[in-house]
Amino acid sequence: MTPPTPSADHTHSHNPALGHATPTGQRVAQTRSVLAWPAWLRVAAVLPLLLALWLAVGWANAGVSPW
Repeated sequence: MTPPTPSADHTHSHNPALGHATPTGQRVAQTRSVLAWPAWLRVAAVLPLLLALWLAVGWANAGVSPW
């Protein structure tokens, strides 16, 4: 008896947390997505970038030479 060969439409997943297809064929969301973070953590991640951009625009409009 020969062992079964893997097929190209293999949908079984050994670890559904990695976002692979489940046996039913549905996708599982990855747990590393930024959208899975709490809202306060997403704001804390973006706030320093927005502050730096705001300061850079203010500095550019001030007409002062940076050095």
